[in-house]
Amino acid sequence: MNDTNAMEKSDVQTMPEPVTMVPPVDIIEGENEVTIVFEVPGANSKTAEIEVLNGILTMTAKSSLTRDGRPVVFKRTFRLADDVDVERISAKSEDGVLTLAIPKAARAKVHRIKVE
Repeated sequence: MNDTNAMEKSDVQTMPEPVTMVPPVDIIEGENEVTIVFEVPGANSKTAEIEVLNGILTMTAKSSLTRDGRPVVFKRTFRLADDVDVERISAKSEDGVLTLAIPKAARAKVHRIKVE
């Protein structure tokens, strides 16, 4: 066994496994869009990711906070309704709050028909 090789392996510090937390959210449904507000302290636009795959929206945000010496990662998943315009979803981050605006597709909006 090579002593140099053994020493190199012991010198390598491994990062502790992150603590995954489910962030609290507010969901506000408007006439034209649904807004989801995530509380993700310690996260920002550079550490947050939002993905939509097969109608499932996943938000993951790495925080600068730690818990018991382990990094914190926030993660939350939602099934989107069929009437969501996925191509127009937008997101912004400010002061540990991540806000998603999810527009409703035209077919999901109420169409009022005048009765004569």
